[in-house]
Amino acid sequence: MQLGRFSTVSLVLLGVLLPLLFFYAPQAGAIERPEELESKVGVFTQLGTKIDLSRQFTDTSGVTKSLREFAPADRPIVIAPVYYRCPRLCGLLLDGTYALLNELPLSLSRDYTLLVVGFNPVESSQDAAKVMDKFNSRLSGESTQDRSGVKYLVGNEENVSALMREIGFRYMKDGEDFAHSAALMILTPSGEISQYFTGIDFPAWDFRLSLIEASKGSIGTAIDHLLLYCFRFDPLQGRYTWAVVGLLRVGGALTLIGLAAVLFFFGRRRRSDGETPA
Repeated sequence: MQLGRFSTVSLVLLGVLLPLLFFYAPQAGAIERPEELESKVGVFTQLGTKIDLSRQFTDTSGVTKSLREFAPADRPIVIAPVYYRCPRLCGLLLDGTYALLNELPLSLSRDYTLLVVGFNPVESSQDAAKVMDKFNSRLSGESTQDRSGVKYLVGNEENVSALMREIGFRYMKDGEDFAHSAALMILTPSGEISQYFTGIDFPAWDFRLSLIEASKGSIGTAIDHLLLYCFRFDPLQGRYTWAVVGLLRVGGALTLIGLAAVLFFFGRRRRSDGETPA
């Protein structure tokens, strides 16, 4: 009888204590305070920040060079921060990036360079090479024939952390993985952050205009640069929209040209009418 009472009391205590232990015990691989994600994880835009392109990184063939040496000096640079063992989001980011590369009319390598940079410093060139081989096989079309315009890089903790801090990319260790966002950053040839595109799906028309704008005149046609005069990037929409002032200026210039043409035409006609034979 006493044993029965003891068993009943034990079961009751276990029923109360086990859920409490489960609730309060730290769980492996879980972020203890999810509210920290809002302030510690994400893309924090820092337009105009000058990136130190002298930092050393290593490519898939084991060659270590500065970021500057991995890209032509007079062309814009696209940076895609990833970690190569990521189970999901980084793959989705690269899916969207390669779909963009195939759609862009600008030529990879000739007009811009893509640097895929691993932010997990324990990963190796071999990790980067596996991911590069998988995604480079998706490149198609005339504009992506030169695959030397895509570099997959790894670096030590000091250089990786410094670069991610400069581009405003914040991430957080989460067990064996990382909590992080997805984004592409466009740099000018001198290394200034020119534009951000967040998410995993990128509009080719807007991205092209951003590359042309970042190039400081080194790529794109005269029409492209005229479009930049009429459009401005709206960070809230993530797209280029009509710039009213630029549009009015272009409209005013066209109006003046039209009036000048009309005056010239009628001036010539009056002179021609006045020159009648005697």
